[in-house]
Amino acid sequence: MTMKGQILTELIIAIAITAILAAIGAQLIGVSFYSAGTSEDRQAASRLGEEVFEALRAITQGNTTFTQGWNRLYLPPDGTGNASSSKGAANFYKVLILENTWQIASGTENIVLDGNEYTRSFTIGNVSRDAASGNIQSTYVFANDDPATQKVTVKISKTNGLEFTFEKYFTRYLNESTPQTTWNSSGCGPYGATSSQTNYCFAQDIDTNANCVVDSTCFRLRQL
Repeated sequence: MTMKGQILTELIIAIAITAILAAIGAQLIGVSFYSAGTSEDRQAASRLGEEVFEALRAITQGNTTFTQGWNRLYLPPDGTGNASSSKGAANFYKVLILENTWQIASGTENIVLDGNEYTRSFTIGNVSRDAASGNIQSTYVFANDDPATQKVTVKISKTNGLEFTFEKYFTRYLNESTPQTTWNSSGCGPYGATSSQTNYCFAQDIDTNANCVVDSTCFRLRQL
């Protein structure tokens, strides 16, 4: 092989290697941009989801006749809904501000954040607890229903098809009391936000069988 032929061969090989490396580099850069985009989308979705959770905290911890506290979450959207049929994956809700107060309303909403459009909604689910341990059950069991706990699932969808889901549990530990027949039972509440039922069993009112010994309708605050 002549010197010119050898140089030409080496040049062709060098060009081929450069082309392969360039293609690999382009793929890596593309993956990097996609990952960065997904991270930014998740951060934006997280912010939108946390806004819902914060709004629901404000709603559930309120006890005025207007906010109706826990009832708006337990009987959505306005405290007059049904404890079962108003919840679940088929019932979408959104938060909005009315008269300077956070409220729950039916439906979804579109939000533009940092130049991107997102669709946001949340659903509410009943929660049950294991009768022996008191732990939340992964699958809801009606017989073990705990009316003092609700599961909220927020879904954020971006216009390009990305969807993010965030979940949190809410309890009524800061507001109304729930009637109890035993120290471990979940009771049959909830009472209205303006209910006068504020009595509860003290430690000395509980016997060794964890029963309220004052009478069969004594009250206590739910301990979680």
